[in-house]
Amino acid sequence: MLIPVKTSCVSKSNRNIASASQPSRRRSLNRFAHDRSGNIAILFVFMSTVLFLFVGGAVDYSRWNAVRADMIESMDAASLAVAQLAAADDTLTPTQLEAYGDAFFKENFDYEDQLLTGWNIDFNLSNTAVISTCITGQISTFLLGVTGITELDIDKCVEIIPQGSGRIELALVLDVTGSMSWNDSNGQNKLNSLRTAVTALLDVLFEGNATSDNVRVGVVPFNQHVNAGASSGWTSSWGDLNGVAAYNGARFFHVDENGVVDANRKVNHYDLFNSDPDRSWDGCLEARPYPLDELDTEPGLATTTSVINAAMQTPSSADEPDSLMRSAFNSMPNINTEFTVADLASADNSRWVPVFLADEPDCNNSDDCDNGDYSESGTVNGVNWSGYWFDDPDDDNVLTWVRESSYSNRYYIDDHDFTNDNQGTPFNKYVPIVSHFREVNQGNITDTPFLNWMTKQGVKPLTGYGKQEYIMRTGYVGWWDPGTQTYKYRYDLPKGSSSKGPNYSACPEPILPLTDTRADIDGAGTGIMEQLVATGATNIPAGAVWGWRVVSPDAPFTEAIAPGEIGPGSSTYDDWQKAVVIMTDGENYFGGRSTHWGSSISAFGYEIEERMGDGIDQSNKMENEADNKILRICRRMKEDNVLVYTIVFDVNVGSTIESIFKSCATQPTAPYFFNAPDGDQLATAFGDIADDLVKLHISK
Repeated sequence: MLIPVKTSCVSKSNRNIASASQPSRRRSLNRFAHDRSGNIAILFVFMSTVLFLFVGGAVDYSRWNAVRADMIESMDAASLAVAQLAAADDTLTPTQLEAYGDAFFKENFDYEDQLLTGWNIDFNLSNTAVISTCITGQISTFLLGVTGITELDIDKCVEIIPQGSGRIELALVLDVTGSMSWNDSNGQNKLNSLRTAVTALLDVLFEGNATSDNVRVGVVPFNQHVNAGASSGWTSSWGDLNGVAAYNGARFFHVDENGVVDANRKVNHYDLFNSDPDRSWDGCLEARPYPLDELDTEPGLATTTSVINAAMQTPSSADEPDSLMRSAFNSMPNINTEFTVADLASADNSRWVPVFLADEPDCNNSDDCDNGDYSESGTVNGVNWSGYWFDDPDDDNVLTWVRESSYSNRYYIDDHDFTNDNQGTPFNKYVPIVSHFREVNQGNITDTPFLNWMTKQGVKPLTGYGKQEYIMRTGYVGWWDPGTQTYKYRYDLPKGSSSKGPNYSACPEPILPLTDTRADIDGAGTGIMEQLVATGATNIPAGAVWGWRVVSPDAPFTEAIAPGEIGPGSSTYDDWQKAVVIMTDGENYFGGRSTHWGSSISAFGYEIEERMGDGIDQSNKMENEADNKILRICRRMKEDNVLVYTIVFDVNVGSTIESIFKSCATQPTAPYFFNAPDGDQLATAFGDIADDLVKLHISK
């Protein structure tokens, strides 16, 4: 049987159709070759892969983040629990504490099953001041595994600071003025109450330990002055050794070895101390020129005019909502007219000047310097002198006890020792200086530098025959001896009173720099708290700014940790909290005196000198300006990340100083501000401050 074979036959008409379709087929091929619609599929495949990885990564990362967040929270809780247990029971061993911490962590951690085998938690208790807890481990990934990322690390460490061992640098700025010798409302001696209160604070900070790696405390006693300590440091760039600072020798004038008055040459206080064989410097300092007295700029280095100008600006209400604080800036006086901003920015005025108080006048025309014969006269080296030269108008016809209170440093050297003609060389050296003073004062001799000096001291030129010699007498330091580099015939003379001298008579105990040894502070017989004596008047801003300098790493005190420095336990600058406690029992006081100086002496000089700023020329103005200085100094400290705690002790509620201390504090309420009416409340205040400083907290 034959199977039919199908043959391919194309009719003419069909051939024509096939032939006619060839161009159409070629056009279709061309369209296909140029068609881009297929790229969408390719891009879709590529983007699907990227999207898968992105979504997968997000899923795995979210899971990792949830595990890690719960892990850190559980680590914090476990670490705090270990610290609390260690504080409650000091018989527990590190092994027991670690076991407790491990169990506490596992009880609180919800993702233990998510961690890969081999994870570990470690409680490092080798440093009792810092408990370090670390976890090492990994979790597996779900979707990222296709990329080769099969696990994610969860390593993390936290540190906590147990109570009593906080990384703290603290300055205690303590009022030791005369009123601290009084009793409070409970009949307790206020200075003793202060000692008890500081002990309460140290009990918390040191927690029974003699030393601490993580606590450093300094003490700044203050009255009208602050004693920075006459240590070797002040013979370096801290002190004005070369006598170039504005206030070094400002109350004195130089006489060369030939008896020529040279008011262009400054009298250096260091040279004056070297000239006095019976007195040495106790350590009290003059305040630097305003506004450097409110700043923590480093001695021996120039600052910039922009720093000075910025210090004089009033903060906006947005930056400083406290109206009392803004008012303190808004009412800032201009700088003293004898300075420019460039003067203040120079290295010369960055250094401190030792206090050297002048010997004040102690004779007048009723107790005259010429040994009772006011009509006596004579000639010294061609200079005709008369007894009436040696006069003191401030004291004329005034009772002796009034004179004593007015001139507190009289009889440091008896004026008779160089103003009486029986005294030989000292008298012969002094007479030509008085003659020069009188001639310049009356306009007979032109000596502009000396005339300018006289004017600054309150001498009124062209007034009579020169009865103001007593002012000049105060500024006279003798003749310069180039061989010994000292002044002769004044401060090397015999002393009239052992209780008088160039040091402020109530110069407080020197500042105790930051120390990690408790005995330095309240140790029996050795600590600074036992050495404190209540005396003098109140100058709070002088104490406050030195408290800031104590916790600052810059000179003159460099015990504080500095940026970039490594401290105990590998701690860094950021690990330490700096704080200042300022305590006072009264208002600022710059009492008036019935002398040409117009006020008592303080670190800011006399009222006549206007050292607090242009126009601050009366004691009551100085007191108001001191209030404003406290506020400005506190704000500057807070801007420097220093916690500020303030305490008013035995002070009326609603008083001016209470309002100032509220604004001064980091916050106007406890634990940053306290009004302690008696010694018991003072101890509570110091204890609460200590508790706030060392609360258990996570440090990393």
